[in-house]
Amino acid sequence: MPHPTPTAAKSASPPPRGEGLGVGGHLRPTCGGLLLALTLTTPAHAQIIPTGTPAADILLTQALAEHRLFLTCSSLDGFTHPQIVKNWQRDVDAATATLTANNIPPEVVAAFTTAARPENLLPAPDTPYEDVRQICAAQPDWQTTYALLRFTILELKLPRVFE
Repeated sequence: MPHPTPTAAKSASPPPRGEGLGVGGHLRPTCGGLLLALTLTTPAHAQIIPTGTPAADILLTQALAEHRLFLTCSSLDGFTHPQIVKNWQRDVDAATATLTANNIPPEVVAAFTTAARPENLLPAPDTPYEDVRQICAAQPDWQTTYALLRFTILELKLPRVFE
């Protein structure tokens, strides 16, 4: 099931090719249900407020969705999870600085940083282990995608939106 494109995308330049959800900007076809499952098991307060710049909104939304998967699946193994959390926090800090430098309203920046907290991207604490394992099994190449940097890196891509 393809991931729906936000209606705001019609008026925005698309993110540069090769970014986004997996290789070539798309998750594997089996992941439409994966994103839905992750959304249903993720706390409701992990939402962003539109920035007023549709291309920025697309990048922020993609990065949150991608890191929801990376953080969820890496949480099943204690070796990679701390590094992914550290890298994500560095990217969130850079994105926050970019948004602030481009006069995005403070409440919008605060909503993004709240949504981007690792604990807000992980499934709800009462999510059964087997459900999380199945979500990650549906996307077995997540580690390769992460290792090859085939995801949205806000520190590199977000500043381009405001040029």
